[in-house]
Amino acid sequence: MRVKKYYGLLAIIGSILILTGCGESFPDLTDEQYNQTVEYAVVLLMKYSNNGQSRLVYIDAKEEQKNRERQARKEAKEAENEQTESKQTTPAPAAPAQVEPAPVESTEYPSEEENNENVLTGEDLASAGEENSATDTGGDTGSDAPKHPEAITLSSEQSQEISPDLFLSYQGYSVSSTYPESSKSYVVNADKGKKLLVLRFDLYNGSDSAKDVNMIKYNLLFQVLLNDKNIGYTSVTFLPNDLSSYVGTIDSRAHESLVVLTQIGENEATNIESLGMIVAEGGEEQTVYLK
Repeated sequence: MRVKKYYGLLAIIGSILILTGCGESFPDLTDEQYNQTVEYAVVLLMKYSNNGQSRLVYIDAKEEQKNRERQARKEAKEAENEQTESKQTTPAPAAPAQVEPAPVESTEYPSEEENNENVLTGEDLASAGEENSATDTGGDTGSDAPKHPEAITLSSEQSQEISPDLFLSYQGYSVSSTYPESSKSYVVNADKGKKLLVLRFDLYNGSDSAKDVNMIKYNLLFQVLLNDKNIGYTSVTFLPNDLSSYVGTIDSRAHESLVVLTQIGENEATNIESLGMIVAEGGEEQTVYLK
């Protein structure tokens, strides 16, 4: 195709030369023919001209890298010279103005009699200490003061109303490797080297009618305090009597036995002195002592 194209161009140029040689007028060419003729003529001129140069220029990569490094060193040196000149032209900081010392005011010291009047005796110090101690503890200096003043206590005799006519009380704890021990379904087993700490609660319906209870909607989270140490969150199980997930109906004046389970170490299981919980609901926490 390219050979035919060149032949066509040569034919056009030849016809132009023949016509011009015979004194005929320049033939009418289309724009496409004109552009092809000019392009071909330019290529011929560049090919046979002594000043012609190919559009593809070879560049030595190493030489180009050296030129760039020289240019970078030159720019770095110029920047360093500019910084040096700016430091030299920066004026030195002015010396701080001398501040005259303030006049010393004379102080009148109390006489020896006045000093004796202001001296506290041992009895005064003792009475002051007793007053401060009573103030700091709110008048209660007993060792049985709770660590969390706002904490509540749950026991078999003390209950907490968690919703209208629905009361929760604590019924004690047990330690075992499996819960429940006598059931063949819904069994929870402790991990190796662990024991299950089972906290038992009683949920009482004090209303005159049966009450549908859904503990899931409360979204309660329990953390267990063992010997005043937080041992973490309790486990949520599939047990039908799990306090955090219990759903059922409690008859009027009836009780439902519920539990909360967590795992503890075997050595901790033999040294339980106190128990408590941190109950979280809706971003608020409540400390509960279990007795």
